[in-house]
Amino acid sequence: MMENNKVIEPLNSEFDFSKVPGWYALCFNAGCPLHDDCLHYLAGANVPENLEATKCVLPHMGRDGHCRWFDKTTVVTMASGFSRLYEHVLKKDYTSMRKNITAYLHGAKQYYQYMRGERPLTPEQQRGIQQIVRSYGYDWEVPFERYHSAYRFGNPPIESDK
Repeated sequence: MMENNKVIEPLNSEFDFSKVPGWYALCFNAGCPLHDDCLHYLAGANVPENLEATKCVLPHMGRDGHCRWFDKTTVVTMASGFSRLYEHVLKKDYTSMRKNITAYLHGAKQYYQYMRGERPLTPEQQRGIQQIVRSYGYDWEVPFERYHSAYRFGNPPIESDK
C-alpha cells in the first residue's frame, strides 16, 4: 500500500493575475450586485498596470441581479506531478494503464506535461486518474507530488438559442 501525505500549499493572500487564463473575460462593474462573489470581477480588480487591452464583460450584463457571465469565486485543490504512479503497478498492467491515462489526458504531450508537474491537474482530472488506477484493481491513492490551492476559472457561457 502506498502512503500519500497530502500537504496543500495555501492560496496566496495576494491575487496572482498571471494565473488568469488569456481567454478569461474581466469585469470592472463595481455596481453589479454579484461582484463580491464573482471571479471575473476579482480578476478585473487586480489587473496589472501594464495590461492595455483585454476581453471584458460589459456593464449591462449584470442587470436585475443576474449575469450569464457570473463565475462564483471558488478555490480548489490542484495536484501536480505523478512520476511515482507506476512504482507499485504490476508489469502486466503498466502499458495499458499508461495508455489509458494518456488518452484521458488528451495525448502524449499533455500526459508528460501533467506527469512532470508542468501543468496542474484539476480535481476532476485527479479523480479520473484515480478511477483508471482503481479499474485495474489497485486500491491505493494516486501519489501526486504536490498540491496547491487555486481559483477555478469557469468556462465562458454557452450561447443560448434565440
